[in-house]
Parts: sequence; structure tokens; C-alpha cells
Amino acid sequence: MKRIFIGLVLASMAAPSALAQGSFYEGKTVTVVIGASGGSLEIASRLVARHLGKHLPGNPNVIVQNMTGAAHLVATNHVYNVAKPDGLTLLAANPNVGIAQLSKVEAARFDVRRFQWLGSSGADGVALSIRADLPYKSWDELMKADRELVVGTTGPGSNAHDFPLLLKEFAGAKFKLVSGYPANADVLLALERKEVDVWAAFATTIKLAADRGAVRPVVRSRVALPGWEHLPVDEDLAKSPIGKAIMGIRGAPQAIGRAFAAPPGTPAERVQMLRAAFEKAVKDPEFIAESKKAKIAVGYISHEEVLRLFNVMLDQPADVQKEMMKYIKFGS
Repeated sequence: MKRIFIGLVLASMAAPSALAQGSFYEGKTVTVVIGASGGSLEIASRLVARHLGKHLPGNPNVIVQNMTGAAHLVATNHVYNVAKPDGLTLLAANPNVGIAQLSKVEAARFDVRRFQWLGSSGADGVALSIRADLPYKSWDELMKADRELVVGTTGPGSNAHDFPLLLKEFAGAKFKLVSGYPANADVLLALERKEVDVWAAFATTIKLAADRGAVRPVVRSRVALPGWEHLPVDEDLAKSPIGKAIMGIRGAPQAIGRAFAAPPGTPAERVQMLRAAFEKAVKDPEFIAESKKAKIAVGYISHEEVLRLFNVMLDQPADVQKEMMKYIKFGS
């Protein structure tokens, strides 16, 4: 009888807490901040947002807010430093911001290890593509181009910039990088207007454009998109050990993929609910069906694994960091 009594007391103490957390979200709006405009990262984030609310107690409304600029640093800084840590603001992260931290970029005013990671909706490799009307059908043919090809980029620190930059520096590609485009959607528009010749982005983003005949993929990163396994891998094209090593570091965020986070200091009870809801949303059959329709490969990655991969990325010897910073420079 004593054990039963204690159990009832503990249950009565836990119930108000759960009810309180549930009532907190009821009638509220959760905002997902993302530094992208267009492309697979935004599409995938909006799909997660569409299903997240129904798995949270109180079924809050979930909206997405685009906050582009500085290769996702604006959005990341906002969630880390400005947003209230109350569980109502989340970050749909681009894991490349971990490279900004590793490079000690002044504009990176955050520590990715202190975010409350919820998990990831799947890994996503990077691909480099050329305009479909150009005559080059492979990397070998592209290397024989009789002119310098113009690459449109959002800026240092992004896949659009760093992926072709390293191919230029370490694989001998004849590229001229033109940065300053606000987002991938703007680079694609410039490509369709024939202002630029080459574009790099997450592989699923490139595939959306390739499927409608706008671009032709020629190189990929180590994470292969299904059907693109035959494309050459950037690290294999490097002509020096240091080039291969730096490309390897640059490819590390791709294993993290499309991760979500709450700000540091978010109450533990709400973080726990958000993590549980995120996992359920990513495994939701309706979410999987919508992702398949959008041609985005998904697969749940736990918050523990996301944090572990960030730690691996940041744990680099000083000499490797120094050499890497010669080639990977984040800018605003």
C-alpha cells in the first residue's frame, strides 16, 4: 500500500508539469527561422514545419521565417543571440555554419555545441552543375574548356562558393567565382539568364533544377544522391594531400544534413518535447510521402548524432585549421 501511495503521489506531481507544458504550446505559434530562400533546404524545412505542430502537446501553429544573408550566419546568430529561449523559435540550420566557427569567423557569434539540437531530417550531399546548354557533359570535358567559366555564389562559407573554390584551387578547374547573390534561387535565376555558367548547392537542390533541364550535374561530394553515384567525387579530384584533407573537412557537414535546433537555455522539458515531436514528424508517413513527392530523400538522425558530428568537425589540429583558413573564408 505504501508503494502504491508513493506512486500515486509521484504521478500527481508529474501530471501538472506535463499539462503545464502542453498548455504552454496551446494557441501559440512556433517560428522556424531559416537562412535559405528556395532550394531543398527550405522545402525540407517547410515540410517538417507542416508536420511538427501536430506532434507537439497543444498542437501549436508552426510557421517558417526566411532570414537570408551571410551564408546562413544571419539566421544562426539571430536564433542563438536574439530569439527568446522559450521553445517558440527554432533554427533550420545549414551545418556549414560549423565551418565558420572552426574558421573563427568574426561574424559567427555562436557555438554550435551549445544549441539544443532536435535532430536532422536527413543527410544531403553537394553537387556542382553546369548550364544545360553548354557543351560539357562531364568533369573531364569541363576541364578542357577553352575559357574561364563563371560560377555564381551566395558568398564565402556557402556550398555555392566553397565547393567550386576548392575545385579551382586543388583540382585545376577554370572557374571565376562571382559572389553576392542573396540565395540559391537568385543564382539559379542568373544561370537561366546565362549570366553565369556554373552552380553548386545541396545535391537535392541541384536535382530539382536538373530534372527540368536547367542544369547538368558533373561533380558530387562524398554523400551520394541516389542515381548520382557515378559522378566523380571532389576529394578524389584533388591533386594534393592538403587539398584532399580540406575537401574532407568541407564535406563533414553533409553527414549532419538538415538539422533543427532550439536556442541555448531553452527549458529542458520543452526541448524534450520538441525532440520527441521532431522525431515523430520526420518518421510520419505523410511527411515521408510529401518528401518523396518533392524528390527529397529523408531519414531521421538523432540529436545525439548531430552533436557528435559537430564535435568531430570542430576537433581539428591547429595546423590543419591554419591551412584550411587560407582557402575557406566566410564573408557577409
